[in-house]
Order: sequence, then C-alpha cells, then structure tokens
Amino acid sequence: MRMPGEDFEVPVSITLAQAFHGTDIQLNLSMPEYDASGRVRRTPHTVKAHIPKGATTGQRLRVPGKGGKGFNGGRNGDLYLDITLQPHAIFRPTGHDLYMDLPLTPSEAVLGASVEVPTLGGTVRLKIPAGTRAGQQIRLSGRGLPRPRGGAGDQFAIVQIAVPDSVTDQERALYQQLAEISQFNPRKTLAREAVK
Repeated sequence: MRMPGEDFEVPVSITLAQAFHGTDIQLNLSMPEYDASGRVRRTPHTVKAHIPKGATTGQRLRVPGKGGKGFNGGRNGDLYLDITLQPHAIFRPTGHDLYMDLPLTPSEAVLGASVEVPTLGGTVRLKIPAGTRAGQQIRLSGRGLPRPRGGAGDQFAIVQIAVPDSVTDQERALYQQLAEISQFNPRKTLAREAVK
C-alpha cells in the first residue's frame, strides 16, 4: 500500500540583511522515515532551500518534496519553513516596513539639516525640515524590505533629540546666551491644563 510522506515544519531564523537580499540555507535535519518493512526510523537529512528576498517574521515557506519520504511509491511530504527575523541593532521590522531611531542635535532639529541615514541598501542623505520635533516620523519611501510581488516597504526614522554629555566653556556660554534671549517655553500649557 502506498503511503505519502509526512509534512514537517522547522523554524528558520534569518538576519535582516538575508531577508533584504534573499539567501540560500542548508538545514541538517533528522526525519522519521519508513524502512522496507514499514517501520519508522529517524534518518539524517541535509536540505538546501532558497529564501526569497522580502521574507518576514511569521511567513511560512513551502519546500515541496523535502519532507518525509513516501512509503511503497507514495509521494514525499513537504517541508515548511517558519521564518523569524533576528533582532537588529538599528532597525525594527513591522511587516515590510522598518523603523529606526534617528538622533538629532537641538540645532539640527530647530534649523533643519541634511543628515546621513543608514538603510539596508546603503547610506542615504535625508533632509530634516526646520522645526522638527522629537517623536516625529520621517518616511524614506521604498527603503524597507522588498515585497514578494514587487516594490518595497518604507523606512521610518523616528526623531530623538540628543543632547551632548559634556560641553566646552564656549558652548556653555552660547547655550546660556540662547537661554537668556529665547522666548520659547515648552511647558507653557502645563499649568493651564493642570487646573482644568
């Protein structure tokens, strides 16, 4: 009697760079297999598989015929790869979009600037508009992970205002001068809202 082979699932963890470019992997698995008398025994298997670019966490990729061997002429089962993206030092993936924190100096945020920003495809220059606020998201269109049917997700730079750990005497004097002439009060609504 013919019996088809079993389908198997294995977890596969890949880097963001591998997800961006696509990658070939080799899995060393131990799979149950029927012997000539129909008994099941575990045998080592080496499986090579291609993970296409744009694979994301939660995706399930089918590798046909690479599961358990069929018995008595039955078809082989399939192997399913459960994809997980490894944590990255800079980027946080959500689907095909990428999020990152972008530190700016106070003067860059106030005056605007052109800054270098890393992407998975290389460094790009990003225009920071004058008056940019902390927490603001700046979109880099098409700089996320590739989509299976073409195009790509976006990359979002979330602005963080960074202050220096230490300043020179000259810098301190300039900050002091700015504090004395500036009319800006970021807390002006706090007292009014507190009594409502």
